[in-house]
Amino acid sequence: MDLFDPILERPETIDIDAAEGDALFPLANTDIAFEADARANLHNLYWPWADAIYARQVTVGIQDLHDEEFLPMISQRYPGYLETIYGTEGMVVSKRLVAPFKSHYDRSALWLLDCEAEGDRLLRIEVEIDWGEPLTQRMVDGLLVAQRNPQDARGLYGQHNADSTRVFGNPQGRPDQVDLTDARRARLTYHVLVNGMVEVAMLMTVSDVGEQMAWSGFLALRDSGIVFEKSKSAWRDTLQQGQLWTPDPRVNR
Repeated sequence: MDLFDPILERPETIDIDAAEGDALFPLANTDIAFEADARANLHNLYWPWADAIYARQVTVGIQDLHDEEFLPMISQRYPGYLETIYGTEGMVVSKRLVAPFKSHYDRSALWLLDCEAEGDRLLRIEVEIDWGEPLTQRMVDGLLVAQRNPQDARGLYGQHNADSTRVFGNPQGRPDQVDLTDARRARLTYHVLVNGMVEVAMLMTVSDVGEQMAWSGFLALRDSGIVFEKSKSAWRDTLQQGQLWTPDPRVNR
């Protein structure tokens, strides 16, 4: 893409081979900022309000039943999200990493995987999270809750206030394998049967107080396809109004 091209709605095409390594691409909304690599993985989830990194790296890897990794074919960056198309024999996956914009809870990061297969295919999604610091981690109703200095459980649902909270998972399913032995890392494995076209979402919400706020945000964004379409519409309106956008949420406000 020509860096001086004024057509903002035209996506920037990223050379995946050339972008391997340290190449990162900023994404932001009015609350948080993070970076995406060419394979649509997250780096350095930063919340300026709390002046803290909430996740150092989140890798969402996809493989088929026979342990064959999908090959990235093309990667494009749009306002508010980065999309990478992966392919293997008989199956294509569009993987988007989104900074939700003007949603019910913008303190979040969203992965949307649109899968299309010929016949029945089993997709394995392997998530590895590097928090960048030791956290207290536990699974609650199929979702990962990671907190710094959690207090005692309170209320009807036994939730914990903490210095900071992260909730991560799939709004429609539970992981088949969980590894939380390292306080700095989490490893989750999901399996999805794909027949025709299937949409899979992974969502992370953050809070600087208790578990309840992060949970409420997660539930508000659980219909991830609608969240993504509304975000695209909000971006389109912003660009048509000629408003300036930057990778810094404080400037955007």
